[in-house]
Amino acid sequence: MDHLPLYERFTEDQRRQFGPVREREVIAETERHVYTTPFMYPNVEVGNFYEIDPTKGVEFRANDGFLTIAEEQPIVAVTVVGSGCAPRGYNICEWWDEGEDVESFRDQLVKRQRVDNLNGTHPSIWSLLVLGKASGVEFGDIAPGKIRSALDCLRELSEGYYGGYYMGFYENTAYFRVGPPYPRKVTIRCGCLAPEDPGTAIERYPADYAIRVVETLVTM
Repeated sequence: MDHLPLYERFTEDQRRQFGPVREREVIAETERHVYTTPFMYPNVEVGNFYEIDPTKGVEFRANDGFLTIAEEQPIVAVTVVGSGCAPRGYNICEWWDEGEDVESFRDQLVKRQRVDNLNGTHPSIWSLLVLGKASGVEFGDIAPGKIRSALDCLRELSEGYYGGYYMGFYENTAYFRVGPPYPRKVTIRCGCLAPEDPGTAIERYPADYAIRVVETLVTM
C-alpha cells in the first residue's frame, strides 16, 4: 500500500518551486456595514423572492432568489442571519468576476461558498395550526383531504414519520470568509432541502428561505 509522503518542513526544492517565502497579510482597519430586511438600499439589489412578510423578512425562492450587495471598499467577510421555511436550510455566498463561473475561474479560490444544515425555522401557518394560534383557519382549509388534524400535520412535517418535527424557532447565522482577492460585490442565495407546503397546490422543493440581516466586513 502506497503512503502519502510526510514532510517535516519544506525542502529546498519546494522552496525554489513554490517560493519565495511570503509575509503575512495584515488587514489593519475594517468597517462593518449592516443591512436589514427588506433590504431597500441604493447599493443592494433583491430579486426572485416569494413574498415579503413583516415577521419573516424577504422570503427568497430557493437557488434563483438573490441578494446582491455592492460596496465601495473591498469585502473580506459576509455574515447572513435568517431562517428557513423547512429543515436543512443552506446559504450561498458568491463573488465571480466578469466572465468567470464555476468552470472557469482565476486566482485558485473557488468564488462560491456554502453553509448547509441550517435547521432554524420561522413561524409558519403549519406551526401556528399545531399550536392552536391560527384563529379562524383550519387544517382542511390549507390541504383539503390530506391534512385534517394536528396528527396529520405532524406526519407530513416530520422527517421519516416522527423522525423529528422541525419546529425550532431560532435564527441561523452563516459566516463567509471572502477572498483573496477581495471583491467589491457579493451575491447571497439560499434555500432549504425539504419540501414546503406539502399536500397543497403550491408544494415546492427545494423550499424557500428568509433572510433578515446581512453584515459585510470591508477594508478601509
